[in-house]
Amino acid sequence: MSYTRYQSSSEPASGRARRRRGERKQRGTHKWRWLQLAVIVLLLLTVALVAAGVGAIVAVSRNLPALDERSLQANAQTTYIYDRNGQVIATLHGAENRTVVPSKAIPAIMKEAAVAVEDKRFYEHHGVDFQGLFRALWADLRAGHVVQGGSTITEQFVKQVYVGNEPNLTRKIREAVLAWKLEDKWSKDRILTAYLNTSYFGAGAYGVEAAAERYFHKKISAVTLPQAALLAGLLRTPSQTSPIEYPKLAKQRRDEVLDLMDSQGYITSGQLAGATHSKLGVYEQPMQTEKDPAAYFVSYVTQQLVKKYGYTQTFEGGLRVYTSIDMHWQQEAINSIKSTIGSLNFGGWKPAGALVAIEPQTGYIRAMVGGTDFQKQQFNLAWQSRRQAGSAFKPFTLTAAVSQGMNPATTYYVSHNPTIIPMGPGAAPWVVMGENLGRVNVEEATWLSDNTVFAQLCMDVGPANVVAMAHKMGITTPLEAVPSITLGTQVVNPLEMADAYATLPSGGVHHPPQAIEKVVLPNGRVDWRPNVGGNRVISDGVAYEVTSVLEGVTTRGTAANSASYFPYMRAGKTGTTDNGTDLWFVGYTPQLVTAVWMGYPGDFKHPMPALYGATYCVPMWGRFMDAALRNEPHPNFAPPKHPVVFGNWLGKYSTSKPSTSPSPSKSSSPGTHTATPKPTPTTPKPKPTTPKPTPTTPKPTPTTPKPSPPGGAQAQAKRYALGSWVAVLAGLGLW
Repeated sequence: MSYTRYQSSSEPASGRARRRRGERKQRGTHKWRWLQLAVIVLLLLTVALVAAGVGAIVAVSRNLPALDERSLQANAQTTYIYDRNGQVIATLHGAENRTVVPSKAIPAIMKEAAVAVEDKRFYEHHGVDFQGLFRALWADLRAGHVVQGGSTITEQFVKQVYVGNEPNLTRKIREAVLAWKLEDKWSKDRILTAYLNTSYFGAGAYGVEAAAERYFHKKISAVTLPQAALLAGLLRTPSQTSPIEYPKLAKQRRDEVLDLMDSQGYITSGQLAGATHSKLGVYEQPMQTEKDPAAYFVSYVTQQLVKKYGYTQTFEGGLRVYTSIDMHWQQEAINSIKSTIGSLNFGGWKPAGALVAIEPQTGYIRAMVGGTDFQKQQFNLAWQSRRQAGSAFKPFTLTAAVSQGMNPATTYYVSHNPTIIPMGPGAAPWVVMGENLGRVNVEEATWLSDNTVFAQLCMDVGPANVVAMAHKMGITTPLEAVPSITLGTQVVNPLEMADAYATLPSGGVHHPPQAIEKVVLPNGRVDWRPNVGGNRVISDGVAYEVTSVLEGVTTRGTAANSASYFPYMRAGKTGTTDNGTDLWFVGYTPQLVTAVWMGYPGDFKHPMPALYGATYCVPMWGRFMDAALRNEPHPNFAPPKHPVVFGNWLGKYSTSKPSTSPSPSKSSSPGTHTATPKPTPTTPKPKPTTPKPTPTTPKPTPTTPKPSPPGGAQAQAKRYALGSWVAVLAGLGLW
């Protein structure tokens, strides 16, 4: 039996080989077709995903905010208030304390520190750093949590200013699209500057300028390398690495920034060593930007700004407010008040003082003292108080009379104590207490502040005309047209008194008080300037005549002691209310008008017996005026272009001709004031060399007859019997 190893086949060997090659080729063809199909499917999926992504980007990119300055300026910015010389006296801000500064104000080390720690490829990408994004993603995956951020500085800025901080994919897409667009419009330096101006650095400081001021009490332009690194380290986690709350963590973070700056070539190894060994040097308390001497004035300016711009723009609008205050004069005003009344104590009660100084040609407020301690009492006595003016109100009656043609030198009244004036049928008579000067002209009655003469003058002029004149000259408080208005029984404040008196040295032109010279917007455009042209309310001749009379008050009348403090051309009027509750002196030169008040704040009216406006208010006025104008010229009051031509003015209570007694009188020529009247024997002339008053000297000019407090006149009415009133009507010698 024989065996064969392989089964025989009728197919030749070559055929089998071809068949095997065909089978292998067929299997390869099937594999390639499947691969082609897989690639096609993958491409389709990719296209679909790309299309979906593009569609999503297009969809979420609709209605994107405009990349313009208006959107950027919507961030709250700090408002700065300056004095007349351009020095910062206060800052105003809401929740966000931010000051936007230009690129040149931010040093290179600050910009380099921010780039090193926040976006080292900032100058290489186009707003979106894909390389950095994948690197951050890989680092986060390896760590199992977020250890790196993929946002660029451009994206962070866009998030802060334009799209907000909502944590979702839509916001991220909008952020990336806007960042890309912004890089097309802005330079790298502009983006970096804007980013540093809008970022939060903790402790209420927004932007590098506010941060440098908060932590180092300096401008950002003056920060050192370690200080810049510290600020840059706060950009990511300002609360967690606060140098005030967590100084060790803050130093560690600062040194990390310095290491990054060294590794990226921004600083040398020597600079690194020096900076890492330096102390943090931060302040726990914010820098005091508001100067205490100007606190009351700043409160007034703030009120004016809110009235014009509203609260939001005032505190968050980044305004630059240039005011009229002179800080040297302001300090002198405070010194004058403190040195005069600082140690006074009347029955356990310490009085307060207020002062306002106004430039008559413009209405600019050059000094405002509303109290001596803003921290204890923020009520501004200079413009919020309402106090009786006393005899300081008499110049408005005088001005009204002169404007009607009354000549103060040749118009005479009888000064008698008491003077009883009928008020009409059924009304009680008006009993006015004053002096016993006899027949006296209005000029001398003004010098000596005689109540009885001015009561009669007010009746002749008309109380309504006195009210109208006071309002025209600058008094804004509503007034009642009652006869006692001439004695200052109604309330006013030092600001409006200074403003109203300023109408006289300005030649009859009233200028509303102005505290602000201009307001500049953050973009540098001047938004507002006041109109300081003023409005003519009386003639220059009337203003000159009244000023001439008020000059006599300061040389031979109730304010003669002013010469001891300010021996130059001056005019003014004192004021005293019942029991010395309110004391005044409003005085002026051609350059400056100053109103001084002394009393008690609020409704408290503790009497200051035996005191007068001349006792303390004149010294306060004189010390301030001397300090403010010591190095200035001291001109005379300019003669008027249109002198008053007096007519035959005759009131019901005045006498038409002067008596034969040697009572003083002016020259009858209009507008001249060369005569020096000689006082009557009953009115001794106070000496200009009266010594400075002290708390134990109740009145600086003892030889001057004591003015009677106006407010107590009605209380005296019951002291006079009906027979006295009948006697007056019958002409039995009282007139």
